[in-house]
Amino acid sequence: MKKVEIVILVLLAFGAAGCKGKQSRVTVQNEEEPAGPASVVRMNDPAVSNQLVSGFYAIEGGSWRWTAGKFSAQLGVPPAAAQNGAALTLGLAIADTSIQKFGSIALTASINGTKLKTEQYDKGGRTTFSADVPASLLSGNSVKVDFALDKALPPSTSDKRELGVIATSVELAAK
Repeated sequence: MKKVEIVILVLLAFGAAGCKGKQSRVTVQNEEEPAGPASVVRMNDPAVSNQLVSGFYAIEGGSWRWTAGKFSAQLGVPPAAAQNGAALTLGLAIADTSIQKFGSIALTASINGTKLKTEQYDKGGRTTFSADVPASLLSGNSVKVDFALDKALPPSTSDKRELGVIATSVELAAK
């Protein structure tokens, strides 16, 4: 045999002998819970757009969406919210056109038919809708939040959609 063949055979022999010893096994366990619905939905995040159940239109301006007069989102219930309750927050803007046409609009949020709060808006611009959510409404891993406006801009010749408010985010945060 040639010298190279002998070296290869020796290396193979040592390699095989090294494989016969005791080996410790490492088991990796994923301690995280399976991912459920997010408790924060940003309107420009396509990863959570499936949580926008109804009444939301396509992303505009790279960061926001028009809503219809009625719209709903499925939100994950954060840890401890089922015991302590939560705060619901909707980042939105009221179109000046809506205020000019109607004078004011009212936005109501509810969960499972239970009204959380109604907020009246009489001027356009950016604002935040906030409502307390009692723990009794947060028993599962997610909850559907329904929003309703008392008035919305009807479809027109320039836009065939019913237009409610401009939404940027919706969030459920534990207290």
